[in-house]
Formats: sequence, structure tokens, C-alpha cells
Amino acid sequence: MKDETEEDDETQRSSLDDGVSKNHKKKKKGIGFKGDKAKRAVIGAGGRILFYPTLLYNLLRFKLHSQFRWWDQIDEFLLMGAVPFRKDVPRLKQLGVGGVITLNEPFETLVPSSLYNAYQMDHLVIPTRDYLFAPSIEDITRAVNFIHKNAFLGKTTYVHCKAGRGRSTTVVLCYLIEHKSMTVAAAFEHVRSIRPRVLLHPSQRKIVEEFKTIQSLETSDATSLLPSGSVKISGFDHLTRFGSCEIVTGLMVNLWSIFIVSVVPKKKTVT
Repeated sequence: MKDETEEDDETQRSSLDDGVSKNHKKKKKGIGFKGDKAKRAVIGAGGRILFYPTLLYNLLRFKLHSQFRWWDQIDEFLLMGAVPFRKDVPRLKQLGVGGVITLNEPFETLVPSSLYNAYQMDHLVIPTRDYLFAPSIEDITRAVNFIHKNAFLGKTTYVHCKAGRGRSTTVVLCYLIEHKSMTVAAAFEHVRSIRPRVLLHPSQRKIVEEFKTIQSLETSDATSLLPSGSVKISGFDHLTRFGSCEIVTGLMVNLWSIFIVSVVPKKKTVT
């Protein structure tokens, strides 16, 4: 049997071990956090240095290669491409653009919101670091809703990053998944068939897949709440469909009333 002194020593050693273990975990966690922060800082600095050289490279390719387009039409009300210049704004307006989503950081942005607004374009700015990073789920949702709202109003949205390859592709894929019922693979192939140079970093693909998972769960939950035999209507579709039904019904009632009044003879009043 152990005496009380031995038990006290063991208790103290155990407490010490626990404390060291916790401190070690905290230290590791701190190192990881600092590492992520350092990586963002290094990539951010590199992005600043490389921005104008890579922009010049893209401009040269655009001038020299006819197949290298600055933007492409991905869907009826959706354009995707590279960072626009001030001179591009009137042209975008002619193409029916009513909203612009900028996924660049401030140093990459060449057109201020005030110029877009002067041409009656809404401007959604979601600053996202280049190369290895993707917008958050919350920001992607804002962007997808922005595109869908404009499409509902018959306006085109221009989604852009620096080169129209990674960050803008991330948002466009999520829109196609949400509102065109595409899988991740089908959406990517659709975009790549139109704009062959699109490229997703693993972190960007991961966020697209996460968005798809959330969207699938929400669709499943919404469907489970519907009565048997009913049809699910999502997004703005319910406004257009139900709104149209109400308008048509009201019109038919009014026409029927006019028909009754004009065809059915009125009873003569006896004086």
C-alpha cells in the first residue's frame, strides 16, 4: 500500500504533466496561428510585387492571342473575367451589366465604386487574397444572391478577380450549383469549356465543395418539409410563378365580370 506522501507526490507530478501538456498544446496552436498569419503576409507581399508584371503579361496575351479574352459570358446574365480598367466600364454597360463583383484586394482594384455607380451599376466588393485563398461561405452566399437578384431583374453581373481564373471561378461555380442545379464537376467543366484557362487552387475547390454540401443539405431539409406531391420552388422562382398566377387569376376574374355585365341582359325596372 502507498502512504499518503507518495500519493501526494504522484498527484503533484500528474498536475505538472497536465500543465506541461496544456502549455505544449497552446504553444503548438500559437505556432500554427502565427504560421498561417505569416503565410498570408508573405503571399500578400508577393501578390503586391507581382500584380503589375502579371497584369502586363495578361494584357500582352490579350493583344497577341485572339482566343485570350478579357471576359466571357458564362450564362445569360453572367460574365466572368479579368480586372476591368476605367475604359471598360462604358463597354460593360453596353453589354447590359448592372452589377459588378470585385474579388480583388484594394491594391488590385482599378475602378472605384463611384465610377460604376455613375453608370447605374451596383458594386459588391469582396476583398480576397490571390493565389491560395478563397472567399468565405458567407461572402460567396452574398455574391450568389447578388448575381441572382440582378438576373431576376434582367441585369447582367460581371464577376472578376485579377485574371479571371481562380477567385472569380469560385463564386461563379457556386452560383451555377445553387441556381442551375449543377454538380461541382459539371459546373467546372461548363466554365472551362467557355474559359479554358480557369484554375482552382485546392483551397478554392474545397470551399466550392463545402458550399455544395451546405446547399444539398438545405435543399433536402426544405424538401422534407413540403407536403407529399408538391413541387419545390426555390429562390426568386416562387415570386415569378406565384406572382404570375395571381396576375392571371385577377385578369380572368375581371374579364369574366366584364363579360357578364355586357352579355347578360339587365332586368327592366317596372315603373
